Amino acid sequence: MQIAMISAEADALPEYCTRFLRDAGVDVAYRKCGADPEALLEFAAGAEALWMQGYNPAVNAETLARLPSVKVLYRSGSGVDSLPLEYAAKHGIAVCATPETISESVAEHTVALLLALARHIVQFDSQVRSGEWDSSARQTKWHLSGRTLGVVGFGRIGRRVAELVAGFRMTVLHYDPFTADSTPLDELLRRSDFVTLNCPLTPDTAKLINRRTLALMKPDALLVNAARGGIVDNDALFEALEHGTLGGAALDVIDPEPPGREHPLLRSGKVIITPHVAAFSADFERNFWLGAAKKVAAIADYLNGKSPRIA
Repeated sequence: MQIAMISAEADALPEYCTRFLRDAGVDVAYRKCGADPEALLEFAAGAEALWMQGYNPAVNAETLARLPSVKVLYRSGSGVDSLPLEYAAKHGIAVCATPETISESVAEHTVALLLALARHIVQFDSQVRSGEWDSSARQTKWHLSGRTLGVVGFGRIGRRVAELVAGFRMTVLHYDPFTADSTPLDELLRRSDFVTLNCPLTPDTAKLINRRTLALMKPDALLVNAARGGIVDNDALFEALEHGTLGGAALDVIDPEPPGREHPLLRSGKVIITPHVAAFSADFERNFWLGAAKKVAAIADYLNGKSPRIA
């Protein structure tokens, strides 16, 4: 066995995905292993690559130490923060994902959250449904045109967010240590009217938005997070909202997920929360699974010492 899909049985994947791999001559074995390390070890013994969806606690340093044949860890979709990255780097195991399959949808959702927050869409809808019809302008504090947007993380998603807001004639700043023209984070936070988080969760970005960095932002600034909940210090965010040192926040991700009913951010009228759905769209499934199949085919070529026929 060359590649082990450990998150699903073959019949749980779309037929066009398994057919693509079969026609490409890629050797994949399928089993939903769950979180039991022993089940994973039994199934994946001898595998050169582990293919998974989402988080699986059985994929850890201890398990990988007992799977010496593994050369690649592949997680469908975006984000590899749940994988044992230090162990992989130390032992020469390649780690990959397919963020390109969801970047358009996540960028659209990011902008949708920003618009909903700035224009009070959720609050106005709730008021009308409760019988209140206040059409005065006193409740509206923000508009986008001519304002400054700070994008934290300028990969596929962050760049697409910048493209989508171009019609609002916004000044767009971005912070990303991997881009040459990056604005320093502190400066970006001071200057921006709105900030979107589109970076991965890494040791460097964990609680990147905290008491210190929130204090740099304008008191009526808006924060949007469609990346990972762990990038934001929830307690610090709640305090900033309660004390009026931040205008509002829109979150598609939160830590933990799902939040308990007593989570403080659920009590704030200045917060919009969606249930980690930014990646989903009408085109999501086909884009996700065809992108996954193409990546698996590229991994097979890599393992066989060939130039990947599909990047």
